[in-house]
Amino acid sequence: MAQILQRPLSRRRFIAASGVTLAGAALALANTQCDPAIIRRVRQADLNNHPHHRAYVWEFQRDGTAADIAATLAANGMAAMVKTHDGLDWMAKYDLVPGAINGPQQVSVLARVFEDAGVPFHAWAVVKGIDPVAEAQMAADVLAAGARSLTLDVEPFDGFWEGTTDDALRFGEELRQRQDTARVDISIDPRPWMMLHIPMQEFVQFTDGIQPQLYWDLFATDDNANAYAFMGYPPGPDGITPEFLVRTTHQILAGYDRWVVPIGDGSAVDPGTWPRFVQDARGLQMPEVAVWRYGVTPSETLAYLGAHPA
Repeated sequence: MAQILQRPLSRRRFIAASGVTLAGAALALANTQCDPAIIRRVRQADLNNHPHHRAYVWEFQRDGTAADIAATLAANGMAAMVKTHDGLDWMAKYDLVPGAINGPQQVSVLARVFEDAGVPFHAWAVVKGIDPVAEAQMAADVLAAGARSLTLDVEPFDGFWEGTTDDALRFGEELRQRQDTARVDISIDPRPWMMLHIPMQEFVQFTDGIQPQLYWDLFATDDNANAYAFMGYPPGPDGITPEFLVRTTHQILAGYDRWVVPIGDGSAVDPGTWPRFVQDARGLQMPEVAVWRYGVTPSETLAYLGAHPA
């Protein structure tokens, strides 16, 4: 055991080396001085959370009714990623339809709608650092209401993160006091120059996965190609392709030792780019992908994801 802990320890290697059950591994890890994320990984693996491709849902007034979305995702074996809040505001402030999320009770109602249809229910939210304690409480309430995981959208643009590094650490501390083992991810703009403007290191400390936004049509500009080259990742002759974004992002995020679930653009002009995106991600040990967003994704893309499950 001492030899194992002298080097970075993955969940798979720990279990293989120790020959114990997941529950036993969690108990053993709880008594060692190692990254808390490793303990969370083992405990989370015991929750029967099998991997699924995911579809992000922004607002029901834009993407469709919960029942219709659940039926389509169930038919394609996918999970739902539903936005619950934005900073300190529940989505009912923006999503002006009956049944919009106005608090934890409605999160619980929607969780049942999706789960009863056979669709794993996950949540996502924009975190801003306005009031780290209050935002941590909202995040914890979403998880307690039935979300299998919560993904925090952390971006350096207007309307997104505006706190300090200390605010990020305070948010994480408060959240983990309330939800110590729940799956919490972050979603980021993975262009390396954009990552310089968010407290990435601080968020990674208390989260379990990274969901990079890989929008090949949106990013395919000369300015972005030049910026990637300046940061040490020059695109090839084909420019900014799905493969380039998958491989470059894999390199950039590898050092964080977190699960990576790449998000692709459902509104890509050529839906035929999706198989390339999924296959390249799978080849780099990223078996789950997500699509932004349900309301703009053609049925053929959803069908492809259904036919090639995580």
